[in-house]
Amino acid sequence: MAGFAFFGLQGLWQESMDTLALTLSAVLVALLFAIPLGVWAGLSDRFNRIITPFLDFMQTMPTFVYLAPLTLIFLIGPASAVIATVIYAAPPAIRITAHGIRSVPETTVEAADSMGSTRWQSLVKVLLPMAKRTVVMGVNQTIMAALAMVTIAALIDAPGLGKTVMQALQSLDVGTAFNAGLAIVVMAIVLDRVTTASSTRAEQARNSSGRFLKWRRPLLGSGAVGVVVLIYLSHTYLWAAQFPGDGTTGTHIANAADSVTTWAQDNLSGITNAFRDAITNGLLNPFQSLLTDSPWWLVGAALVGIGVVVGGWRSGITTAVCVGLLVGTGVWSDAMTTLASTVVATVLVMVLGIAFGVWMGRSTMVDRLLRPTLDAAQVMPPFVYLVPFLALFGATRFTAIVAAVVYAVPVAIKITADGVRAVPETTVEAATAAGCNTWQIITKVQLPMARSALTLATNQGLIYVLSMVVVGGLVGAGALGYDVVAGFSQGELYGKGLAAGLAIVLLGVMFDRITQAAARRTRA
Repeated sequence: MAGFAFFGLQGLWQESMDTLALTLSAVLVALLFAIPLGVWAGLSDRFNRIITPFLDFMQTMPTFVYLAPLTLIFLIGPASAVIATVIYAAPPAIRITAHGIRSVPETTVEAADSMGSTRWQSLVKVLLPMAKRTVVMGVNQTIMAALAMVTIAALIDAPGLGKTVMQALQSLDVGTAFNAGLAIVVMAIVLDRVTTASSTRAEQARNSSGRFLKWRRPLLGSGAVGVVVLIYLSHTYLWAAQFPGDGTTGTHIANAADSVTTWAQDNLSGITNAFRDAITNGLLNPFQSLLTDSPWWLVGAALVGIGVVVGGWRSGITTAVCVGLLVGTGVWSDAMTTLASTVVATVLVMVLGIAFGVWMGRSTMVDRLLRPTLDAAQVMPPFVYLVPFLALFGATRFTAIVAAVVYAVPVAIKITADGVRAVPETTVEAATAAGCNTWQIITKVQLPMARSALTLATNQGLIYVLSMVVVGGLVGAGALGYDVVAGFSQGELYGKGLAAGLAIVLLGVMFDRITQAAARRTRA
């Protein structure tokens, strides 16, 4: 209730409801086929092997790439936006549902089979009930992905908060962008909390011995009748459909954001420009020159060698195939430029991820303070924080790298913190008893024992950074991101844009396979 009231106070009630309608429509359509496919993948190893490459492709393909063909078929507007959102949001539900089904203990299934249960009865009475929490988590992730995609779909004239953010980006209106972005964050938090709580709501009600339990169903029925009446009133009377007030809270928020940005430009430009030039000239430019000026076969051989050493011979084969296909796309030079930016951004992500992740993993208070901020950063649309970075650093490759780091670092911090926290306390106590100081405990005990989590954090950091490549193309990053954006906006360049999108997918698959194989070898 507080979240929805906040939308009205911001002056963004209609935009928020448009975004909510598109999100829920896409989620309902996605779940209609995602959950059955997830159940099938959980029951059948063969189907799981068949569908996994398609899911990888759907998740790593830049959203801009399939926005264009959808608009050709379904025209620009909400219909294309919903379909694009369905494509983007379905894979998490399929993967997590399959994982939930596979996580049910085999002994439980065998016990049901021994009692004469059919496959359908085992599914409905055993597998799905025991995997309910995991399935709900899949629904939660689908909602989060759909909300992020609906914002991007503003590029094809999808209504809602995304259009407000895009218009603010074009005019560098930091305040308006921040206000609309804050509304998206609040909506994400509301939807996240509702879906997460729903997984335990029924169980808590059954375990409750209070008087409320007997009145629960009548109260729900009365509430449903009240909702129907309110819907009728809002469709009949204008006063019932409009949010009261003039949204002055949103104006105050926008003015405050503008003031902070202006202060930063006036007082921090010397520091930000020096930092930008140091990273660009000292790290990015030399590394990029090394990749783009070297023969393609030498760079390809080095990548294959890294794949074999880090991930094993299977990763080496996958890398070799991806390198061959990258050469075939005809955008090798742009791919190497993007690779350089991606590696630099990932290094910065892991430096921050390890520093803050260790801090969070070792301190419960720090975890409580930082985690809400990290949650907000994960659901904040990339377009929102591109605006202040543009104001601070200008339209350069460095701006795209900073935006990618801000987008990817929350997940790296969380995974690292969980890995450090998972180190047994007895091991830490033994190191302390042996006379180790704090630095030695971190570097000699906790980080080595959390290597698996660090590898996973690197994997997710790479994937998140790559997902920002196209967004970076909007702010001067060039290379593959610009190729995709140009192909989307100019029909004669669509072929090159499609090739660039495929190149981004190949880079994502190559990095994903290498880091996942490295994680498995670390656990072994």
